[in-house]
Amino acid sequence: MFDNTNKRAILIFPKFKNINIIQEIRKKYDRLFDLIDPHITLIFPFSDNISNEVLIDNIRYILKSEKPFTVKFEGVSLSNDNYIFLNCIEGIDKIIYLHDVIYQKVLPTHLKKDLPYTPHITLGQYNNIDIFKNFKDKFETIVDEIVIEFIDGNENSIIIDRIKLQ
Repeated sequence: MFDNTNKRAILIFPKFKNINIIQEIRKKYDRLFDLIDPHITLIFPFSDNISNEVLIDNIRYILKSEKPFTVKFEGVSLSNDNYIFLNCIEGIDKIIYLHDVIYQKVLPTHLKKDLPYTPHITLGQYNNIDIFKNFKDKFETIVDEIVIEFIDGNENSIIIDRIKLQ
């Protein structure tokens, strides 16, 4: 179905009740708005010859004892390359743990050790964070699944599998 050498990624798609607020901002500032829903990237896009089946089996095995957990997001920050991030304020340790364990046990050659990992949701790209000085919205949900996606040649996100946390 998919060419396994194309890019895949591993994500969390949060189910915030007020996600429309995030989507309104992304529609204005995020070039990927029409291609992928708001997400937390656990494993950044990678190309690898590992089959989807083996990737899914390995991720399922790693996650078999993981339980759903709460995440909260509040406030924004600006990255060095002018990306606007919605900041994670709860659930950070769990997200970092999942990021680290998946890289270590499944995709060790793809970990970029020179880049620190900070859980966030990208709202878009803009060079002035001052436009968000009155942004006071808070976002909270239970993370109960991890998603493996395929990224097609047009940067569309195509879900390969959803792995439930039990």
